[in-house]
Amino acid sequence: MNKQDKGGSEGDLDPTAWMVTFGDLLMLLLTFFVMLLSMSSMDIKMLQTAFSIFQGIGGTLEMSDASEVSSSPEVVKEAGTSASRQEGGSGAVQGGGSQSELDVLKDRVEQLAMKRQGSSVKSLEMLEEFFFPDTDVGGSEAEVVKPMLQFSEDERGVVITLGERILFDPGEAEIKPGVYPILELLAVVLGAVSNELLVMGHTDNVPERSKRYRSNWDLALHRALNVHAYLLTQEGVSPERLGVGGYGDVRPIFPNDTEEGRAKNRRVEIILKKT
Repeated sequence: MNKQDKGGSEGDLDPTAWMVTFGDLLMLLLTFFVMLLSMSSMDIKMLQTAFSIFQGIGGTLEMSDASEVSSSPEVVKEAGTSASRQEGGSGAVQGGGSQSELDVLKDRVEQLAMKRQGSSVKSLEMLEEFFFPDTDVGGSEAEVVKPMLQFSEDERGVVITLGERILFDPGEAEIKPGVYPILELLAVVLGAVSNELLVMGHTDNVPERSKRYRSNWDLALHRALNVHAYLLTQEGVSPERLGVGGYGDVRPIFPNDTEEGRAKNRRVEIILKKT
């Protein structure tokens, strides 16, 4: 009986059962290759640029200062270029003609810089004339730059201020690629004028805890050095005119007792010394 039972149980086995596992394996392989194909068709550069502007935003409770985030011209430029490629169009950006608003403004600034090559900026009004020429005609283009560059004047000279959220990730000193078009526009003006330039980094009063930077002074100086290096090596600003330094947290422009104030104190200043 044992032999009969054993033989009967073996006869009940399904010889095609292995096909279930084989079919699952084929489905997984098919899904994998479909995923690879879909990823290869994405515009990776555009996605990386778009997502980079959200770095530094901590969550819904910190979105009160996020007006700067949505105005990155590089994202508009990349998105428009990608859309025109996909549609097989003429390279036009939606709502902005064949060039982005920043490109239009840069052309105007370059034309004015050529006329005023070698001039010395002696007042805040003179500096603003460089960046916002023909504002009655090109007001919309100027609005692209205003949230990113702040202008002021003090005993050191005329000051251009760039906030941390525009230039860097939190606690980092490497310049974000999305801000390069703004720095290119800035370099057009700095290259045209004759003022000596001083690049200074600032932080808030929260102690720096990064392993890379020992203190707020260290972080502030490295940020200023990277902006200095960009202007020197990428934009060709004369090294004889450039100085660099860091104030750490000792020169706040707003109280450090609120997150909004601390965010505004984290900045890099480019000072055009009066001659």
